[in-house]
Amino acid sequence: MWPFRRNSAGAVRSTEAYWLLRNGIGDASPELHDSQECDIAIIGAGITAALVADALIATGKRIVVLDSRDVAQGSTSASTALLQYEIDTHLIELTALMGPNAAMRAYRACAESFALLEQRFPELLPLAGYERRESLYLASGESAIPTLQAELAARRSIGFACEWLGGDELRSRFGCLRPGAILSALGAQVDPYRLTRGLFASCTRHGVRMFARTKVMQIEEDSDALRLRTAAGHTVTAAHVAVCAGYESLDFLPGGFADVNNTFALVTEPLARREWLATLPLIWESDRPYLYLRGTSDGRLVVGGADLPFKNAAARDLLLARQVRKLAENYRTLFGEELPPVAYAWAGSFAETRDGLPYIGRVPGMNPRLQFALCYGGNGITYSVHAGDIIRAGIEGRPHALDDVFGFGRLTGAASIRLRAR
Repeated sequence: MWPFRRNSAGAVRSTEAYWLLRNGIGDASPELHDSQECDIAIIGAGITAALVADALIATGKRIVVLDSRDVAQGSTSASTALLQYEIDTHLIELTALMGPNAAMRAYRACAESFALLEQRFPELLPLAGYERRESLYLASGESAIPTLQAELAARRSIGFACEWLGGDELRSRFGCLRPGAILSALGAQVDPYRLTRGLFASCTRHGVRMFARTKVMQIEEDSDALRLRTAAGHTVTAAHVAVCAGYESLDFLPGGFADVNNTFALVTEPLARREWLATLPLIWESDRPYLYLRGTSDGRLVVGGADLPFKNAAARDLLLARQVRKLAENYRTLFGEELPPVAYAWAGSFAETRDGLPYIGRVPGMNPRLQFALCYGGNGITYSVHAGDIIRAGIEGRPHALDDVFGFGRLTGAASIRLRAR
């Protein structure tokens, strides 16, 4: 039995998330009012769960989706949705941790996500504001330049199209006051809320049953099935379960897989210089935590960062005004000008793993019919593109080519000891 312990205690975001305000809450999904049986139950209704559900439709199995909120109203609505192949852990660092082959495959898998998304959803993506953009990775100071230049060489060696920009070129092309940067050709941005709602609308047309405001409290083993118990006392019996509930997924696990932090974000009023936004790359920098920013299709600027460790939702939200001031200061330092007027600001909680990679699939020592998609960090959406195929392979009893890179089995040595001792 795995109880929903609510270690995360509280809302996953504050109330003024831009995507939710811009798009509206949409039509409500029904609650679960009776017990159900299905082949696959998915816990969560955010972007990861949507991509997983879409991938599992092809199995022909009966699928039920459950969420304690409604579609995309958790962390997805608070995401800034920068889609990058670049992992928060440098390629050179990941190579030292995992070896060159696994590190290369992790980066290439993220890069392949763009084409996979575009092939699977050619009609939906334009409606969700999907746009290809370059990605600009800034050296926060002179001391970061050697590391970023080594990173540039490592990326080029495995086939990525990227170049080095010096300080003068950075200033003239993008207005950034930094000593250097890696400019990558590959990147994209999207409205994550609209994409998620569009995906689930398609899923329901294909027979997926959606239940909102239905909190799963426990997962119990029952012979050759798993039984989910909800807060209202109903049960869902499923042959397989996929937990895709963001950082709240950690409440079904023994611990040690990820740390929960807060991030803060703002959206400006529409800018007068729309032509600047039309060519603005995704921007992030080498400091940790890092500042990141992008444009929106309605001419605004999204700025995020100023991350802090998570304590509880109330404490996080009390810090919002202070951290927004910090974001404004960071913007001023980066561009040498005042941040445009702020229209919306919010705080959200997110998880990150120690190596920056996701955990997708079965957990050693747990029921093999139970799988997880812990698609965390700045690459959450690109990881989620692969999650459905990995989980489908697990359901069908097949290995997947990314099991050793994105799977729980990569935990060895000290990491495994920490998990057992937790």
